[in-house]
Amino acid sequence: MAGKFLALLLLILASVAVKAQSILSGEKAIFQIKGIVMDTAENKPLDLATIILRYKDSAVAKTAVTGNDGRFILTAPVRGTYVLSISHTGYESYSGIIEINVPDLDLGKFILMRQSKQLNEIVVQSRKALLQNKGDKLVYNASADIGNKSGSAADVLRKAPMVTVGSDGVVKLRGDANVKVLLNGIPSGILAKNLKEALKVIPASSIQSIEVITAPSARYEAEGAAGVINIVTRKKVQHTSGSLNLGAGNLEQSANLGLNISRNKFDVSLMAGGNVEKERRKTDLSRGLLYNGLNTGNLVQHSDATQKTKGASIELGTEYRPDSSQKIGATLSYWREQWPVMSSLYNYYKDAKGITEYNQNADQQGSYHYYDLALNYQKRFKRKKQELQLLGNLSRSTDRSDYSTDQFSPDGRHFFRELSPNKGLSRDYSFQLDYTHPLSKSGRNFLETGMRWSKNNAASNYTVFNNRNNPGSSDLQQDLERSDSMTYFQDIMAAYLSTAFETQNGWRFRLGARYEYTRLGARFRGTTPSFETGFSNLVPNILVAKKVSEEQEFKFNYTERIRRPFIWDLNPYVDASDPRNLMQGNPRLRPEITRMLEVSHAYNMPSGFTLISSIYFSFNSNSIESLATVDSNGISRTIPRNIASNRRLGANVNAYTVVNDNWTINGGLEFYQVWFKSQALQVGNNGFFHSFNINTSYTAPGGYIFELSGDYSNGFITLQGKNTADYTYRLAIQKEILQKKGSITLSFNNPFQHYVKQRSMATAPSFQSEATTRYYNRSLSVAFNWQFGRVHKSDEEKTPIEQAEYPGRRRRNR
Repeated sequence: MAGKFLALLLLILASVAVKAQSILSGEKAIFQIKGIVMDTAENKPLDLATIILRYKDSAVAKTAVTGNDGRFILTAPVRGTYVLSISHTGYESYSGIIEINVPDLDLGKFILMRQSKQLNEIVVQSRKALLQNKGDKLVYNASADIGNKSGSAADVLRKAPMVTVGSDGVVKLRGDANVKVLLNGIPSGILAKNLKEALKVIPASSIQSIEVITAPSARYEAEGAAGVINIVTRKKVQHTSGSLNLGAGNLEQSANLGLNISRNKFDVSLMAGGNVEKERRKTDLSRGLLYNGLNTGNLVQHSDATQKTKGASIELGTEYRPDSSQKIGATLSYWREQWPVMSSLYNYYKDAKGITEYNQNADQQGSYHYYDLALNYQKRFKRKKQELQLLGNLSRSTDRSDYSTDQFSPDGRHFFRELSPNKGLSRDYSFQLDYTHPLSKSGRNFLETGMRWSKNNAASNYTVFNNRNNPGSSDLQQDLERSDSMTYFQDIMAAYLSTAFETQNGWRFRLGARYEYTRLGARFRGTTPSFETGFSNLVPNILVAKKVSEEQEFKFNYTERIRRPFIWDLNPYVDASDPRNLMQGNPRLRPEITRMLEVSHAYNMPSGFTLISSIYFSFNSNSIESLATVDSNGISRTIPRNIASNRRLGANVNAYTVVNDNWTINGGLEFYQVWFKSQALQVGNNGFFHSFNINTSYTAPGGYIFELSGDYSNGFITLQGKNTADYTYRLAIQKEILQKKGSITLSFNNPFQHYVKQRSMATAPSFQSEATTRYYNRSLSVAFNWQFGRVHKSDEEKTPIEQAEYPGRRRRNR
């Protein structure tokens, strides 16, 4: 199946290359036109009017927006005949044919007349590119993808550029799981706490876009070695509108409601939803115990685990605008999720001491309740780009992570039982101030500065009860060596300064630095020694960009990022739900710093073809890696440690093209070579990783839309081993109903196989292991989507460039 997808991808890339070659054969852009747009009633310049220059075949050649003086400037790609369109909300549009045959053409004044009657209804239908290059980030427009009518945020992230989501649900950016994930541009405690589970609560249908930022400016927190992923769910709308999304399938069911009310200076929004999801996996593990290269023991395990996730969330937001320059907002959120896991395990271990064989049933209970209050204030000044923003956040989370295990001999005798309740409580507070000051009238040259303070207090109480001292008895006693109470704190003070400016010959510079001071520590009630530490980091970032033409731009950037250990990394609590494979945290972990150099190229054509590529090199010398060791009894213990350095040299290519009015294709390639090395343990590993994703959509007559998408990776490399290939593929069919205000979508995930099989290998001086896991992820789902009310985006939130790039047909009732 992977081979078929690779062949399809090569065919698409070949067609894209042919199209790019035909485009590149055109003349260089040297023809400039300019003009001014006026208001006929008040005889004054009209700003923010949208200017669109089209070829004779109606394809968009260039777009522009008038400034405060009503003037615009456009550069035509070649000489010839064009159609010039000018539009502005509340005014009659202008459209006319112009001939461009001189280098500098002044079109003079264009006077727009105000519409005589108020528009009662505007329905905009447009096609938005799935992939866009916006400044320093790549944007995947999830709302334009019909395959996102069902599923969760994890399914949407699979289609985002440079992002991979494994069958185990781990999100990685350029192969690195250390990613800072934001929600609507704001740090989210729930996403930082448990990203894998939190993504299941966010419905795919509520996501507007995914923004991928590999070289964030100093304005962003330095956390996240691989970069930043911003999940955008909110969309500003006018008047009263809402959406209802219902989904049902063999592995998931969901219901989500969104409501927006806008009245003069007030906006109120409500989002509520719930989901149920089922996951099943079977694993076969074989591990050999080694001593001086000789086998001294063997472990064989067969496990079958089923997880049923149930989640719900509700968010209430309000915004007040005292005037056109100010916004005051507040958002209150509540999230709840539980993910019980029922599993069975067969265990067989043989060494010189004899044979140990038993069956085990385990019941794991994970859950959390999360409350969040976000406050924000925004002030825009008269000067373009001058802005002040204040953000405050308070959150509280309670969580549980319990397990119980029962072990039986091969003849069915119950001889061991263990219970381990683990309760946690976390409180987070943060305040952020950001100010942007323009250094030029155009706003292209500006200075950014600000500060951020955050505080996290957390506690974890874990206890273990078992009958180890009295096998077969129902009387459980506390295991004092494995029970403890931990309190944790992390305080961060940060300040930054960044400047951006452009030169007249197309060079763009962004220079910045962020200073962060971190104080963290933990205290234990038992014998584990407490600790407290503080450290400072000055994180620079440099961006140099050159705009070669209206279509092409090259960028070079250097940035540094931090990975701090979180409470679950530091907590020494031992998860012994599988007694032969133990997992625990390490309170002695220290932060790691990753440095990255990147060169990228963006190519955007008016015809709808976009090509974005980059080459990068990242490295750090204090990498946090999970290290597995096996003792003489054949018991594995996995602990994170600062024991390795890693280097990556890689590249990625992402492309989007419009084949015709009904067919679009986008896809991406990612590949890198990685080197791991631990001087302390004298071990290392290296390997080559590659992955790709593809998405194609076709609109057929009768309101039908077909989409095919898939992703593939050859397996991640770790310090001690690697995984084999992982892939998924999806087919979606959508039918528009209810006068195009509703739709029904039928989706198939991995329809031609019952499960995806993946192997993972690990090697060390003391052991060799291989595990084969079958993920049962074949699914069929039906989703119903209904948009009611006036659902068009407000002019305040829709940028003039968005209006120009994706014009659609408008129906007006006057």
